[in-house]
Amino acid sequence: MDREEMRRLDAYRFSQAGPLENDLIDEFAEGGMDRQEFIKRATVLGLSVGVIGSALAALDAPLAFAAPAAAKAGGRLRVGIIPPPTKDVEPYTLADQGGLETAGIAGEFLTRATQTLTLQPELALSWKPNANATVWTFKLRPNVKFQTGEAFGADDVVATYNRLVGPDSGALSAFKGVLSTGGVKAIDNLTVQFTLDAPTASFPYLTSSTTYQAIILPKDYKVGSYTKISPVTGAFRLTSYTPGVGAKYDRNPGWWGGKSPLDGVDATYYSDDAAVISALLGNQIDLVGQVQFATGRALFNNPNVQIFSTRGATHRQVPMRVNLNNPLKDRRVRQAIALTLDRPGIVKTLFNGFADIGNDSPFAPVYPSTNRKVPQRVKNLAKAKALLAAAGYPRGFKITLTTEKVGEIPQLAQIIQRSVKAIGIDMKIVLLTATQYFDGTQDGPPTGYGNTPWLNTPMNITDWGHRSVPNVFLTAAIKSRGVWNAAQYKNPKLDRVIDRFLGAIAASDQRKFAGQIQDTLLRDTPVIFPYFYNYLAAGSKKVKGYKADALGQVYLSRTSLA
Repeated sequence: MDREEMRRLDAYRFSQAGPLENDLIDEFAEGGMDRQEFIKRATVLGLSVGVIGSALAALDAPLAFAAPAAAKAGGRLRVGIIPPPTKDVEPYTLADQGGLETAGIAGEFLTRATQTLTLQPELALSWKPNANATVWTFKLRPNVKFQTGEAFGADDVVATYNRLVGPDSGALSAFKGVLSTGGVKAIDNLTVQFTLDAPTASFPYLTSSTTYQAIILPKDYKVGSYTKISPVTGAFRLTSYTPGVGAKYDRNPGWWGGKSPLDGVDATYYSDDAAVISALLGNQIDLVGQVQFATGRALFNNPNVQIFSTRGATHRQVPMRVNLNNPLKDRRVRQAIALTLDRPGIVKTLFNGFADIGNDSPFAPVYPSTNRKVPQRVKNLAKAKALLAAAGYPRGFKITLTTEKVGEIPQLAQIIQRSVKAIGIDMKIVLLTATQYFDGTQDGPPTGYGNTPWLNTPMNITDWGHRSVPNVFLTAAIKSRGVWNAAQYKNPKLDRVIDRFLGAIAASDQRKFAGQIQDTLLRDTPVIFPYFYNYLAAGSKKVKGYKADALGQVYLSRTSLA
């Protein structure tokens, strides 16, 4: 124990810390969490680097920081983005990989989530909750300008978040039931206060790059102008955009973070994995923001290619509609389908081990809140056949699985098709392009789920990006009337447990409620979560300083070319 650091820590706890910060430090001191989890949760509550360091030095071990390596300046990075944006690139409605990569190269957030699930300041310098995590106060970074020349301030944050909680926002997946119109206000030009609908202990994560729609825009921003005027604050300025073709970015000379090493970025859109892999191997591009092992095997042993990998909660969901007059309405049928899957075999075949096995809930192994006492579901054909017979389908039935041509998803669809055949289910696969799959209206409750295939087919497979906490997966895909609840599953009792999880401060309480959620979802099985895979990117050996981002962002502000 370092006595001087203990003195500093005690001074902070007496004069500045609130109940949540003190409870966190007490829990760490009592052995309720390890060092990594403490650092993660401390950044969420807004503890400064100095306070975190004092706590570690006083109670555990010093916090060490590595100096960033010097980056070579100059050059333009050629990036391959797959698939192209399926709709207009409008930050607050982003819903696909191509769109979030395109917008995120130039855009910035209040906070940024890191590969280790910690939070770093971006346009906010600090944040602090009240005693029960219903009110959060953010201090903003001074002397920041938008690329359009306007000064950044609290009014811009208020306007951005009012748009994000509006009825047509893609960010309702994060904010529905958490933040409503009128819940954010400017205290002064550099202070913003969020008053939440319910206690949310991890709210700062929702203001980060994990909510990829939450790019901060000017208060007078005109919807539809993002690709025309680049009204953001980041290291790069979007200078041209051609739908289906690509985008170009130049260095922003007025960036608050200094001078980015790259002169600019040239992004090219690709519609299939083979084309983008060929472009990288042929030296037509320098970096691919996301690759799949199943379709990009040629990259993994190539001496001229480097693989960027990070563990995360990126996954595929296999929702089964619970409210249609077909066999899937019976949870025994849904359980039976889930029991046909050889999950270790799937992970080996599709990812060569670059993935964690899923257990049919959003609680990925990477999350500290995941309750590891919940038994893992394993393949059991005898039990699956018995469940199917008990449900009245001893000879099986016919069903259609609809999905998209993205990454390894077509191969997963074929694996599921072969797996359920073993219990008599005749599964037809309908394979759509990503544009077709997400086409149509997707309004979400209370008006229904529109007519988009991904929210209205009896059974499908959908790609879901990583989030630094499982909140969005729970509120959007699992909670009754969630905006992306493709299974259209409703369980009011589970809704209340989810609310308790979201408001829980102590790690032990989070794991307790997580266990209840995990058990319920194994019983009801509205959605199969077969795996959570490592986020993989690939680049030439001349790309330096780049890190794979499980959130799907292509963050290039500190990247350089050798």
